[in-house]
Amino acid sequence: MMDIVVLTVLGSVAWVVYAVSTKRSLIPFYEKKVKLQTPTKKTKNKRGSKATNQPQNTKKNAPTDEYAEEEPDLFSELLGEVKTVKNHMIHLTDERFVMFTEVEPCNYFLRSQEEQESIDDAFETWLSSIDGYQVQWYLQNRYIDLSEPIEEMQENMIKSENMSPNAIDYGKGLLNDLRNWQASQPRYETKRYLIFVQKADPKKAGVVKGAEDYEEKIVERAFGELYRRVNNAKNMLKRANMEVELLTGEGIAEVLYHTLNRRKAPKLKFKNIKEREMLSLYSTADKSEEQIEAVKESGNHVQNLEKEKEQAG
Repeated sequence: MMDIVVLTVLGSVAWVVYAVSTKRSLIPFYEKKVKLQTPTKKTKNKRGSKATNQPQNTKKNAPTDEYAEEEPDLFSELLGEVKTVKNHMIHLTDERFVMFTEVEPCNYFLRSQEEQESIDDAFETWLSSIDGYQVQWYLQNRYIDLSEPIEEMQENMIKSENMSPNAIDYGKGLLNDLRNWQASQPRYETKRYLIFVQKADPKKAGVVKGAEDYEEKIVERAFGELYRRVNNAKNMLKRANMEVELLTGEGIAEVLYHTLNRRKAPKLKFKNIKEREMLSLYSTADKSEEQIEAVKESGNHVQNLEKEKEQAG
């Protein structure tokens, strides 16, 4: 009996020492509540002599939206220097021209060892050929939009006459699953672009700055040089199973639209802007071809008058 009492006393003493060292509660199986200390920041008093600790207002400083993102400032400087977007190029104010191409990549890791080596050789050959002029890679993540495939599948279902009821039910279920899959979580795809930049040289174009055909000559010279570089990349990268396609002015506008409107683009799609004729310089709603041509001619006439005034002045 005496041994049990001694062991009990020794065990109690050991538990007290352990609880004090680990800052636990003296009562077994009871967790001690820890007070959370409010973060403080040091501020100066009115005289500026001493610093006092004041609690921070964490609710005020906490972000309202955990997934909120700022609009990217990419291309902001570029857009400030844009003069025109036409002839498949961006014409900048400092006589630089920019041409965009979209690249469709190959699935490198599903290729055999020989195919991978062939791809590496073709890509390295192209890289060695671009020494001397400016080329930039641009990767853009876009929200995956399945509205067009869904609409196309739905139209095919409506137009088909020999579909069985089971096939129609299966198609409706598939379309609903695609809509739910797209709405459940945002998903993105990566677009890859090659950007070619050329600085216009009036001497090489054979024209003097300020001449009447100056603009036409430098545009023609820049387009010829950039188009040659695009064809070079297209031919060499084709051997690496990568397709390179030149973007039109509308394609360049779409790239810029998705860059500067990352959060708006999924809801207000670029194709909707095109369908509503918001890309047109003049209204074409309920107009005949003759009226449209008349508007074009009047616009060209006004531009010619302005050029004559500038030359006269």
